Amino acid sequence: MEELIRFCQRYQGLLKEAAFVLMGLLILLLLARILRQIKRLNRSLGDIIGNVQAYFDVILSDEEEEETEPEAVQGPVQIHKSEETREDNREKRELTAEQEKKKAEDEKLFNAVLQEYFS
Repeated sequence: MEELIRFCQRYQGLLKEAAFVLMGLLILLLLARILRQIKRLNRSLGDIIGNVQAYFDVILSDEEEEETEPEAVQGPVQIHKSEETREDNREKRELTAEQEKKKAEDEKLFNAVLQEYFS
């Protein structure tokens, strides 16, 4: 025990400097770890924001399409023949199929956004 006390007294200045260097290295490691976590969070947040932006773009485009459809219906009234009504019905079926596909894609995108946000 006496040897340890003599060693501490003899090398007191050197031990202080070594303690400061050790504390500095420890702080440096902690800061590097925090920086890495911040970068990871930033990347994840960027992905989430991109998914949300894509989802809102889809929603806005759907709203614009819905707004333009009533305007087309309010236009001048035309007399339809039986052939024209058949063609219109076919087009409506095709549109509904396209709308169903678009809704499915929107739901997938929305689910991906929610999973990314809550995971």
